[in-house]
Amino acid sequence: MGLHRIGAFLVVCVIMILACTYAQAQNQSPLLGARRFLQFCAGCHGTDGKGGDKAASLATSESVRARSDEDLFRIVHDGTTEGMPPFAQIGETNIRAVVHFLRMLEGQSISGSDTAQAPVKGDVGSGRSLYFGKAKCSTCHMMQGKGGFIASDLTAYGRNRGNDAIKQAITTPDSQLVPSSRVVTVRTRGGQSVTGVLRNEDNFSLDLQTEDGRYHLLQRSGLTDVHYTDRSLMPRDYGTLLSPEELNDLASFLIAESRTPRAVAGQSQ
Repeated sequence: MGLHRIGAFLVVCVIMILACTYAQAQNQSPLLGARRFLQFCAGCHGTDGKGGDKAASLATSESVRARSDEDLFRIVHDGTTEGMPPFAQIGETNIRAVVHFLRMLEGQSISGSDTAQAPVKGDVGSGRSLYFGKAKCSTCHMMQGKGGFIASDLTAYGRNRGNDAIKQAITTPDSQLVPSSRVVTVRTRGGQSVTGVLRNEDNFSLDLQTEDGRYHLLQRSGLTDVHYTDRSLMPRDYGTLLSPEELNDLASFLIAESRTPRAVAGQSQ
C-alpha cells in the first residue's frame, strides 16, 4: 500500500508540473500579449510599438532591446519617473505576456534587414511621388507627420530594413501579419455590416477602426456574426500595380526618409 501511495503521489506531482508548464506556455502566447499590448500600451506607443504622439518607439529602441525581460517587467509593473504610469493592476501574467509580445515586435522590426545602413539604390524623388500618389501609401500611413493614421507610422520604418526586405513587405503584406493589423467583419442584430482593423477585444466587446478613421465600440451581445480574416487593409496587388523599378524607388524613399530628422512643428519639410 505504501508503494502504491508513493506512486500515486508522484503521478499527481507530474500532472501538476505539466499543467503549470502548459499554463505558462499559454500565458506567453502571442495572442494574449497582442491583446494586452493593444489594450494597455498601444494608446501611447502605437499599435505596432513604434511610437506615437504620446510616447516613443519601443519596437525600434536600442535602449529597450538592451534591457532584460525582468527590467521591462519592472518598468511596466512600477512605471517610470518620466511619466509612464504603473500597470501592476493588470497582473503579472498579463505583464509578462506584454513583454513577450514586445520582443516579437522588436524581432519584426529588424527581421530581414540587409544592414542597419542599407544603401539607397533607387530614385528617392520618384519614390516620394509614388508614396503620396500612385501607390496611395499616405492614405493609411503617416510619414513625417503627413498622411493617414489607420496603419502604422512609416517615418522610421526603413531605418533598420534593406531594399529587398521592404519590397517583400510591400508585395506580400500579410506574410507577417500582427494581430493589431488584422481585419475583422462583424454583423449587428440590426443588419449593419462593419469592417475594420481590430484594435481591442475582450469577452464582452470589440473595438474596430474603419478606414475613415472612426472607432466603433461594439458589444458582442449585439452582434450576430464576427469574422476574423487573415489579412490587413494593405493592398495585395502591389506586385502587379507597380513595376520593379517603382518598387525599388518606393523602398529607397522609405530608407532615405527614415534617416531624415522629424520636422519641427509649424515648419515645412
